[in-house]
Amino acid sequence: MSELDDRLEIDRAKIQSSVGLQIPIEITSYTLPRNTEVYIRSVMEMFLEECHQDHLKEYLNFCLSELLTNAKKANTKRVYFQEKGLDINNPEDYKKGMENFKMETLTNIDHYLELQKKAGLYIKLSLRILADKIYIEIRNNVTLTVFEKERIQQKLDSVQQYHEMNEVFTNVLDQSEGAGLGIIIIILMLQKVGLSKDNYQVFSDDDETVTRIILPCNKVVYSAVEMLSYEFVNLEDTIPILKDHFDQANQIVNLADGIDRKALYEVVRKDLSLALLPFKYALEQDKNCFNLQKAIAMLSDYDLKFIYSDSNPRNRIIDDPEYFGEIINHSRRVSYYTYNLYKNCKAKDTFPQDEDYMYLLGLFNSLGAVMLAGASKNQMDYITELSQQYSDLGDKILDIFLHRNAATYVSMVAAKRLGFARGVYYDVVGWNGLERVPEADRARVAILHLAEMVDFYSLGMADFYQIDKTALKLFDIVDEQQFVKLSNDLKAGFDKEY
Repeated sequence: MSELDDRLEIDRAKIQSSVGLQIPIEITSYTLPRNTEVYIRSVMEMFLEECHQDHLKEYLNFCLSELLTNAKKANTKRVYFQEKGLDINNPEDYKKGMENFKMETLTNIDHYLELQKKAGLYIKLSLRILADKIYIEIRNNVTLTVFEKERIQQKLDSVQQYHEMNEVFTNVLDQSEGAGLGIIIIILMLQKVGLSKDNYQVFSDDDETVTRIILPCNKVVYSAVEMLSYEFVNLEDTIPILKDHFDQANQIVNLADGIDRKALYEVVRKDLSLALLPFKYALEQDKNCFNLQKAIAMLSDYDLKFIYSDSNPRNRIIDDPEYFGEIINHSRRVSYYTYNLYKNCKAKDTFPQDEDYMYLLGLFNSLGAVMLAGASKNQMDYITELSQQYSDLGDKILDIFLHRNAATYVSMVAAKRLGFARGVYYDVVGWNGLERVPEADRARVAILHLAEMVDFYSLGMADFYQIDKTALKLFDIVDEQQFVKLSNDLKAGFDKEY
């Protein structure tokens, strides 16, 4: 196996995690040598395979190469102008600089690549699946000039004139900055797979230029996973439970001298499954209830004895507790992290929700994962049978449903069925797509995002760069060292309490 193959095998697990968690994966280069470009293209191909859009690889390979070249050229242009003492934003200087830019940089490219590296100018590939869209982005840390924006817009406006590649090569030529074919051909490539120039975006964001291609997810796979989520949740009205945790609750509610509700709360609050049970009944009395102590207080001793008894048909002790227990422990850690992050967040006074709400939000954020990990044989048989109706895609759909980002859909559907308020289940599923969360709620949900990422980072499932900047900014975190300290403090606190 070659060195490149080794790197790809290592990255496959990261790609699978990024698809499953719906967080971005990135590769950064400063000089973009040929072997790195090959590597980047291979990573994109694997990402498309994980998203079940293999058939787009041939078209997107050209697009990716063109976008990487454009970003590299833009960085070269900045150091070239700087070396020549020209202002790239001045019309006269820009015109003067572009007269010999192409020739001089091509004949002395190593020199200018070294200058780019010293200046810290990078080219970055970012890949992400978010809900039903796939985002492929090339970023470089320079902003577009007015002249570059005009040139890009001219190319986009001229696309409608062309229908075939040979027309482009015959009619388009731009000697100053290159052939000028790339943007037009990218749009034509997208049109061949049923997309349009609306799926192509170029813009400057802070100190970066972003070129983005937006692809739809495989509609058959996406729709099938969504359908399976509803069928899975609605098939049974049961909650999977760990036996030893259930026995603790059962013992408390059957004490001879009455139920110690404080002791019950301390046991139930540490287990997502046990915490769900009283809400089924509490929400019938108060549809906005999202406080565990309140939910327990609303129920009579008789109700609590029934809820945490073997005779309650909703209680289903799972047969294989190992993986299920891992998910329960994950939700416990995330709830602790969310609670403590909230308490130490400077912006918390602007949130209408309190620390108890945030603790429970952290606990219930793993609702879909717990339901899937604790699936009954009846549910598994039914879901497997339904997935096989999709012929060749059946196995892929089942794999995504059981092991990938389907947990998000299951969380949403299960929270709806349990009767939680709309705001609650949107909070539960918003953590890994903060840009889709309403601005008024984004900072609060960002706390949950950071709590999740602390745990995934500690498990080696996520890297620092994959953490949303909104969440880091809440706690004035600017580098990985600060994040590691925060993570270590939270983990130490959890270990001490639990």
